[in-house]
Amino acid sequence: MIEILGVHKSFGSLEVLRGVSLEVAAGEVVVVLGPSGSGKSTLLRTINHLEKVDRGFITIDGRLIGYRKRGGKLHELKEREILKQRKDIGFVFQNFNLFPHLTALENVAEAADLASARQFLDRVGLGDRAGSYPRQLSGGQQQRVAIARALATQPKVVLFDEPTSALDPELVGEVLDVLRDLARSGTTMVVVTHEIGFAREVADRIVFMDQGVIVEQGTPAEVLDNPAHDRTRAFLSKVL
Repeated sequence: MIEILGVHKSFGSLEVLRGVSLEVAAGEVVVVLGPSGSGKSTLLRTINHLEKVDRGFITIDGRLIGYRKRGGKLHELKEREILKQRKDIGFVFQNFNLFPHLTALENVAEAADLASARQFLDRVGLGDRAGSYPRQLSGGQQQRVAIARALATQPKVVLFDEPTSALDPELVGEVLDVLRDLARSGTTMVVVTHEIGFAREVADRIVFMDQGVIVEQGTPAEVLDNPAHDRTRAFLSKVL
């Protein structure tokens, strides 16, 4: 489904991704853990070309993301072609990114027709709040609207960038419940999160990153209960 090969990304003199390679199978749930500044969110943003890679490439279903190969070289796609690709890649941000002047239904309908938008609001448990504006919704409800909007294009993969980090603790559970439901339904997901319990419960594979590289990866039992690297053990000792 997703192939990330030798991806490098720098911001000025700061190298954030240093040759990251990763494959995600169709229907797999991959949770990415790591300290702040490890490159997790940047990696996620390169998958849908919100950040351009400096070297390496990314494909989904064998199709290059953000580029086409011509004459043995990569050429960046035009913006309209990139936007078309992004319909296959749902993205849920930390801070919801809803349009404040649109209702919940209208926010989701930005990515689908009204009938489909209602179905996706129902799926995240907010069918009864279709007419509410973001300011009338809790943080957890706003994030669930954002998830519905990401699902409305019926993407091949959904990316979650710390989807609960902006929420009050008592609202985290309702968003994680939606993610659990998606995981059970076979949705291909890459989730950056600090919710270790959630990772243990739903991840098929956990990837631990630090300083722009993948330090180790494996099943939740392997990475969380028996990590192979000192850096992973040090990180987990602070968050478990």
